[in-house]
Amino acid sequence: MPPVIDISRSHNPFDSAGVSRGADEIPHYDELPATLLDMLADQVDRRPDAEALVELGAGRLTYRQLWDRAARVAGGLRTDGVQPGDRVAVRYPAGLDWVLAFWGIVMAGGIAVAVNTRSARPEVEFVLSDSGARVDLDADTPLPDAAPYVTEKLGRSDTAALFYTSGTTGHPKGVPTTHEAFLTNTEN
Repeated sequence: MPPVIDISRSHNPFDSAGVSRGADEIPHYDELPATLLDMLADQVDRRPDAEALVELGAGRLTYRQLWDRAARVAGGLRTDGVQPGDRVAVRYPAGLDWVLAFWGIVMAGGIAVAVNTRSARPEVEFVLSDSGARVDLDADTPLPDAAPYVTEKLGRSDTAALFYTSGTTGHPKGVPTTHEAFLTNTEN
């Protein structure tokens, strides 16, 4: 005989899988780290020597190396005047430098603005202007490097990155992505 189903309870499978709904009725994972930095720090603590990144033909980084190098990028950004909440454009191709730039920006408390490296110059200029990027990291210049820095002032609802739409129906639009949104996507 099949089990009896309690129809008085929600039929949404997420409601019984470590997910709760707030007053807004939006599902939220109960066990997520508070921020992306908390997620990365957990990996560094649990698996410091495990490979975190591999770029074919270019190199490998363990979680500890990723943390240490990104913290130096963050220190360089802070030395360059980046403050929490500042937007920093990333114009590196996919690879180790892009990832180090992203994590360095997050560690500095900034907001990463992903810029498509295949975009035409007018599109790049639009994104840089529209986003209000304070700093523009591009492949023609080395990553910032200074004494390590890691902010302690991030929250789950803080914006971690801006991703621009393709702009097929007009100008591209910047879509803010919070730490919680990243973590939820990672969990999914």
